[in-house]
This record gives sequence, C-alpha cells and structure tokens, in this order.
Amino acid sequence: MKDFDALKNIWHGQAALPKLSYDDILKEVRKSKSAFANKLLIETLGMAVAIVMFTLIWAYKPFLMWTSHLSLAIFILCCLYYIFVQFRDYRTISSGESLFHKPDEYIAYLKNYRRSRLILNTRKYTVYSLFIGIAFALYFIEVYFVAPLWQTIAGIVFTIGWFAVCAYLMRIYIRKEQNKLGEIISKLEKLEHQFAD
Repeated sequence: MKDFDALKNIWHGQAALPKLSYDDILKEVRKSKSAFANKLLIETLGMAVAIVMFTLIWAYKPFLMWTSHLSLAIFILCCLYYIFVQFRDYRTISSGESLFHKPDEYIAYLKNYRRSRLILNTRKYTVYSLFIGIAFALYFIEVYFVAPLWQTIAGIVFTIGWFAVCAYLMRIYIRKEQNKLGEIISKLEKLEHQFAD
C-alpha cells in the first residue's frame, strides 16, 4: 500500500509539471528580449529629440543670466548621460544571442543585468533627478527676474508636481521592468530544471 501511495504521489507530481518546449520558451524569451531592447531604443531616441530641443532653445533664445546657460548645460549633460546608459543597455540586451547556447551562463547574465537595471532605476535615477532639479532651480532664478511672481510660483509648483508624478511613474516602471526580466529568468530556469531532471 505504501508503494502504491508513493507511486501515486510520483504520478501526480509528474502530471502537475507539464514539459516545456525548448523552442517555445526560446521564442518567448527572444520576443521579450526584443521588445525590451526596442523599448530602450525608443527611450534613447526620445532623449535625443530632447537634446535637439534644448540645443535649439539655447541657440535661439536670449538669456539674461548665466544661471540659465548653466541650467541648459546641465539639462543637456543629463540627457547625454541618459542616452549613453540606455544605448549601452540596448546593445547589451540585444547582442546577447550567443549566450543562448549556455543557459546557465545566460541566466546568470540576466540576473546580473536585472540587478544593474534596478541600481540604475533607483540610485542613479535619484542622482539624475537631483541634477535635473538643480537645473530647474537655476532656470527659475531668471524666471523670477523676468516674469511676474505668480508665474514663477506656478512654474515651481508645476515642477514639484511633475517630480512627484515622475517618482510615482518610476516606481511602476521599475516594477514592470523587474517583472519582465524576472519572467524571462524564470522561464529559462524552468527549462534548465526540466533538462536537468
């Protein structure tokens, strides 16, 4: 009777874990990886447009104070940093095709990449936001001297509100990105465990 119960438990354990198709999992992983890489590329292109806009504003709008020039320089440098990081991550995630041949190495690579993206989206984003805040503060010095007080206050309130909304959206963005990378990792780990068994 004990042998029968043990055999029954083994049978139910086998039935609960359906076998995963290697090709289907790799197809899903490639699709997720491609979608993630395309998202990074679109974000990079959007920031390139922002640099062009800041450069045109700087070239064609006369500013009275040096703080505005410094503000635009900080904005452009922050955008360039963002482009550098996003494009580097785009190249990293889109060129990892050779790692598909060794699943354990690719899983370790993805875990490391997921950790580095979390650091980028938390610690480095905080520093990035601090510099953007400094740039806005420098710009509002000129606004204070050339615009009515109510416009300056409205601009400052709007900017603070914008930072609050961005912080909230960043939490959602981090969660989605971490979940997407986690799904890829868990699918590959299931596939690796299936072949190990």
